[in-house]
Amino acid sequence: MAKEGILMPEKLWESYANALIEVAPSKILGNLLRVNELPPAWRRLSSYPLPANRGFNNVDFVDFRFILKHPISAEEKPLENLTRFWNTTDRETKERFLKALEGAERKVAEELRSANSMEKFAKLWDNLVKRLQQEYENALYENNFNPTIAEELVHLPADPLVPDHDWLSRLDIYASLKSGEFKLLRFKLSPIQGFIGNARTERDLWAGSHMLSLLTYLAISVIWRKFGPNAIIFPHLRGQPFFEHELGTLNYEKRLLIGNMPNKVLVMVPGDTDVKKLEEEIENEIRGFLERLAKAAWEFYEVTEHLKVKRKNEEQSQPEKKEKFEDYKDSVRGYFSITVESIPVTSLNLNEIISDVLRKYLGAIPDGTESPIHSYSELFLLLDQATDFKSRDYVRPGEDGGFKCMLCGEHLAIGGNSPYPDVREKWANFVEYLHNNGIYDVKKGERLCLLCLAKRFYHRFYALWKEDYWIVHKSGEEIGKLVKDHFEGKYLDRMSFRSVSEVAIAKPTEKAIELKETNKLYITDPDGKSRPVSWADVYDEVLAELGIEGGKRHSFGGVKSPDIRALIDKLATALLIPFGRLAPNSEVFYIENLRDLKSLAKAYGTDENDSRLRGVSVDAIRSLVEELSKIIGEPPKYYAILKMDGDNMGKVISGTEAVKTLEEYAHSSVSNAVPRINRPVTPTVHIGITRSLSNFAVNAVPLLSDSHGAELLYAGGDDVFALVPANEAVSLVFELQKTFREDWEEFEPLQGKTRSMSAGLLFLYYKEPLYSAVRRVNEMEHLAKESGRNALAVGYLKHSGSYYRVSLNWGVFGKPLQNLLEELGNEEGGLSNRIIYEIAEGIEVWPNEPKAIINLLKYEMGRHSNYEKDEKSQQRVFKRLAEFLWVARNVRVKLSKEDLERSGFRGDKTLRDLVNRFNELIQSVVVDDPEREGVSDEYQEVENGLNELFKGRESSLWIFKLEEKLTAAAPSGKAPGIAGIVLRKQLRGAAHLLKILKEMGVGL
Repeated sequence: MAKEGILMPEKLWESYANALIEVAPSKILGNLLRVNELPPAWRRLSSYPLPANRGFNNVDFVDFRFILKHPISAEEKPLENLTRFWNTTDRETKERFLKALEGAERKVAEELRSANSMEKFAKLWDNLVKRLQQEYENALYENNFNPTIAEELVHLPADPLVPDHDWLSRLDIYASLKSGEFKLLRFKLSPIQGFIGNARTERDLWAGSHMLSLLTYLAISVIWRKFGPNAIIFPHLRGQPFFEHELGTLNYEKRLLIGNMPNKVLVMVPGDTDVKKLEEEIENEIRGFLERLAKAAWEFYEVTEHLKVKRKNEEQSQPEKKEKFEDYKDSVRGYFSITVESIPVTSLNLNEIISDVLRKYLGAIPDGTESPIHSYSELFLLLDQATDFKSRDYVRPGEDGGFKCMLCGEHLAIGGNSPYPDVREKWANFVEYLHNNGIYDVKKGERLCLLCLAKRFYHRFYALWKEDYWIVHKSGEEIGKLVKDHFEGKYLDRMSFRSVSEVAIAKPTEKAIELKETNKLYITDPDGKSRPVSWADVYDEVLAELGIEGGKRHSFGGVKSPDIRALIDKLATALLIPFGRLAPNSEVFYIENLRDLKSLAKAYGTDENDSRLRGVSVDAIRSLVEELSKIIGEPPKYYAILKMDGDNMGKVISGTEAVKTLEEYAHSSVSNAVPRINRPVTPTVHIGITRSLSNFAVNAVPLLSDSHGAELLYAGGDDVFALVPANEAVSLVFELQKTFREDWEEFEPLQGKTRSMSAGLLFLYYKEPLYSAVRRVNEMEHLAKESGRNALAVGYLKHSGSYYRVSLNWGVFGKPLQNLLEELGNEEGGLSNRIIYEIAEGIEVWPNEPKAIINLLKYEMGRHSNYEKDEKSQQRVFKRLAEFLWVARNVRVKLSKEDLERSGFRGDKTLRDLVNRFNELIQSVVVDDPEREGVSDEYQEVENGLNELFKGRESSLWIFKLEEKLTAAAPSGKAPGIAGIVLRKQLRGAAHLLKILKEMGVGL
């Protein structure tokens, strides 16, 4: 029996169908014609519910422009077809139009109402946008109306006078509210970074991120099956690949490969929900699956039978000590903190509110339209904090002492409580057994805990899960057997992601680019476009020649094509034994791995005594690789890791950052009746934002990553993690943040121009340990955020150990930087590369004042230029100087206490205060803020400022603006010297950036 006010699950779809009929476009538009009223509960969900005497009654809806406003940036999206129809037809035609719409809506609502299970309802809900548009198109066509209006109708604003979200976003909340009182519920899974970062291979990285996504989704599945998919605010489920996979409606399997679930979930649940019981169900689901996955790994690898010490003859009569799964399972079940917290949605009193934005907002809500929903932004932040606090209190189960896992270093390795000689022998025997059976998931010398063994097994589990979602509920023994049967006699699925060396060799060499430009050697792709040959293409061809899954034939052209084709065929023959008996491995293209059999074996994680390498001719492989290198250059050894994250999401929700005033979100016809105060986010707007995050992660990120040859490992909401060919890394990261900041993609919002992303980009050698690389790229992302957000921090870790890093405004990437890169290294008519190194290494001894520094930089530009000495040479030098200064202007730097001490400042406390004050001033001049349109300099302003300087006039260059600000904060006479320190740091950063881009082959 249902409790009063709470809808039992079997009634939820009926309630949703009824809600749709009450508030669909026929009713919203009918309300404008005064033929019907909208429910008061619907109107109260507006970001600013205008009373009739201040809005509705004062607007002429006969001549009205329909628009949708971006939920964050307030950028308009016109509904042109609907506007044109509405303003050119009489009332009778409009009423006939509404009748046609109502018929379409009732047909869809009846489908929803007839759902006989939560799963059937979920399928209908997931497809609701398409079904509505289809029925609208049919109804409009049959009644002689323009069917193109249908697309605009499914995106019609819920409130045409405050159009900051569409009616379907509000419908999800409205339908949930019909159950009466409700709570906001938050789920959190942790830890995240540590679990993903415990990785030695790219497959470890992928497995960690994908496992986390699946674990989060298991929690989501429990929730939506109880409360409906519309109850989940974040992440938005419509079109979500994991959701559609569970429903059996996914039409493109590859979309499952990338983990795109965040580790936090936000839900709206009925007020009497037993949260403790729900938390237990979620815990059982997640911990149970982890145990089953670990058990499947244990069974597949036959740990009990083969992870043991081989007994000598005299020991045969003694009982054999075998490892038991039960001794280790608690470390897997208990690894993650699983937190569920809730807060009732009630109206907050003004004196209870912390946020000034919300206090002003609630004070401005018209009498009679108040709703608990208007306190949402602060309730959400309180809930988020409570969830984080509760999550930190989690204590993992204790473990016995012994030798730890070599991957995570946290848990006892399986068998690790034995004496070290026994541990070493157990694992050596175990790995030998696996390798002898063609399983290379564990390398020689490794010992793993049960959780990391499950992570290594996960890609095998995934091969079955992508075909059948419901394998997650099978027993560990069943999964283990199914996986064993699936891979019996097969190579391990190569899947679609590549190793770091495969990513590195996708970059064309300079030789290959030159051959393509001279039409001597190139590849013509199926789209008819030609491009340089890369070592990745050679790898594809070798695999295809050997009949290995993942191989690909290419269409070579040019006079060199017969030569390279012949060499590839010979190389495939030479690689038949290692690729056939062990596994394909692109590291065999690197000469250092071909010195002898020992070097080759090491690249495979084995040794030269491995019987499977018998008969391999390392000399033959090396000779062929050298011959190929003479044609297309040596295979590249550097690649990039990319990590991105959206900035200040919490502040967007609270309304303190990146959002506009209520007046700006209102329709122009009523903007004078709406207060000019910031709008906190309501749940309806929050759904619009989470839909845009889902659109970015599920659609935009994979598409852009594919177009740049990247291996995308994770894309969840506003987070991105990928491996990228070195030459493509900068253009990819730039396009990702640019797309993130777009306002509209058709009628779907992205995050908008007032939002921003920060990113870390690390270039590194292919042999650098991944766990170290992940740590460093996290540091890069942190540097970007610490430098003021809306930034890219670039790191370059050389094989020699040298490390360069620089934080930048996104605006640096454009034509001036591209011109400078093209001129650098052009010995016949450009700039010598030597200028980069002179600035990077010698700038500390340059003068202290900005004017002197710029004049010296001009001199060095002239000294290192290779331009013909004619009347245009000075113009060219001036152009390069302006371009170099433009790059420097976009480098973010901070002063340190030591910088001030070297400038003669004294006093610890005084210095700390001055450093903070000076850095605030530097940020105010250098950092691009997406909320302040037009604050950034344009390149032309740098040219103008230089002309002013050289003509003896007051210069408008950024560094002199900073000097002026510093004059008010620094002791007398100190400002020019402090500005000079800043400029020298920026010039060094610019030199480092140019060095990185040149050496990595980035042309922008």
